[in-house]
Amino acid sequence: MAPRSRAMALALVLLVAAPRFAHSGAAAPDLASPGTAVSAAPESGNAAGDASRPAPAAPDTLGSASPDWSEFLQFAPTPDDSAARASKIRPEDEEGSWLRAPFGDGLLTGIEPWHSMEHRHQDFDFLADYNRVDPMRAGFGWRLHSAEPYMPRLGARIERAFGRNRTLYGAQFEQPVVAHGRIALGAVITRRTDHNDLQQLSDIENSLSMLLSRYDFRDYFEREGVSAYVAWRVPDFSTVSVHVRTDQYRSLAVSDRAQSLFHDNRPLRDNPAIDEGEAHALMLRLERPTRLTSRVRAGLYHWIEIERAGHGLGGDFEYTRALADLRSVVRLSPAVTLSLRFAGGHTFDGVLTKQKEFTLGGPDALRAHAVDTYRGNRVALAQAEYDVGLWRFRSHSMAGGLHALAFVDVGRAVSETLLEPALDLLAPHSRDSSSTRRAAADSGMGVRGSRDRDAGDRDAGSRT
Repeated sequence: MAPRSRAMALALVLLVAAPRFAHSGAAAPDLASPGTAVSAAPESGNAAGDASRPAPAAPDTLGSASPDWSEFLQFAPTPDDSAARASKIRPEDEEGSWLRAPFGDGLLTGIEPWHSMEHRHQDFDFLADYNRVDPMRAGFGWRLHSAEPYMPRLGARIERAFGRNRTLYGAQFEQPVVAHGRIALGAVITRRTDHNDLQQLSDIENSLSMLLSRYDFRDYFEREGVSAYVAWRVPDFSTVSVHVRTDQYRSLAVSDRAQSLFHDNRPLRDNPAIDEGEAHALMLRLERPTRLTSRVRAGLYHWIEIERAGHGLGGDFEYTRALADLRSVVRLSPAVTLSLRFAGGHTFDGVLTKQKEFTLGGPDALRAHAVDTYRGNRVALAQAEYDVGLWRFRSHSMAGGLHALAFVDVGRAVSETLLEPALDLLAPHSRDSSSTRRAAADSGMGVRGSRDRDAGDRDAGSRT
C-alpha cells in the first residue's frame, strides 16, 4: 500500500472508532452512578431533637449480641435517574442497543428512544464507513426534534463515496397530526449504499474488519427512491405504519481502490449482482423500539414487515414477502443476561429478487459459517447468548467492561414454492433428514467488550 493510502486508512481507523459529535442547546447534567445507591440509614426521631443530640458511638459488633444495624450502610434501589444522565449517555453505548435491529434508513430516531435518551432538540453526527465497493464513505447526519405539539421531526444525511465519485443522501420529514404525536404523516427521499436486511453487522465493526484483516461481511447494492407513510404509535404495543415506496436498484462492483492495512494481497470476495430495476411496493410495518435508558438491561423488541411489490402498482418486480425479527434480553442477575432472538421470513407469491432474498451465515447469524452460506425465499433463525459480566469500569465519558459469553445459533434459509411450518427448519429430523433441508447449528464461547454489543465480539465457534 502506498504511504499516502496507508496514512488515510490509519486516519479512518480513528474516525470510525470515535464517538459521534453531538450538539445540544442545554448543559449536560453530571453522570450518576449506575445500579444501586449506597446511603446511610436515617436516624430515628425528629430533626430538631437530633440536631442537639451527640453523635452515636460506633457499634461494637464483636461484643454485642444485637448490634445497632441503623449505623450500617443500607443498599436500596435508586430512583429512575435516566433523565438526569441521558444527555451524557449515547444510545450505542448501552447493552440495550442490541434490541434495536438495524432495519430502515436510520434518518430519524424513534419517539421513545428520543424521549428517553436524547433530551435535545437537535443532534449532529459524523458518519464514516469503509467497504469494498465505495470504498471510503464519509459524511454528516443531522436530526431535529421538538417536544412541542404539532412540531415536525426532520432528519437528513449527506455522504460522499470517494472511490466511485458518488454523492449519497437521505432526508425524512414527519409531521404529527394530533397533539400527542401518536399519529403522523411522513415522507422519505434517499440514495444510499445498501445491503441485505439480515446482514446486520455494525458499520464500525465491518469497517475495522475490512481495514485490518481485509474481510467484508456484507453484500452491497445502490438503492435510490422515495416513499410516503402514515404511522400510528400505539402505547405499550407497537408503531404501526403503512408505506408506499418506489425504489431504483443498481448493482455495484468491487472497487480496485479498496486497500487494507494488513493482508493487502488477500483477494476480496466478489460482490454479487442483483436484479436491477424499479420496484413499486406497499408495506405494512410493526416496530416496537426499546425505551433506551441508562439502565436498560432487559426488554422486548419486534420488527415485522409485510411487503407487496407489483400487483397493480407497476414496477419491474412482483412478489409478496414477510420478515419478522423478535428480540428479548432476560436479566438473570445483576451481572448475567440471556439474549434471545427469533427471525423468520417467507415469500407468499411471485419471484423474490436477489436483493430481497433471505441470507444466513457470517458474524450476524450462524457465526461459524461463511457469509451467505444459505440463501433463499424462506428463512428461520433462533439465537441464544448467555452473557456474564466479569469486570466493569465507568468514567464520566463512557462505560464498559469485560464479558464472557456462550452462544448457540440454529437456522436455515431455503428456496421453496410451498408454505411449510418454520419448525421444519428448526427441527432437522421432523420431516426430511436430507442435507438440503437440515437446520444448521453453531455454538461457541468468547469474550467481548460491553461498550457496544455489536462491536466487540470475538467468538470461537463450532459448526454442526
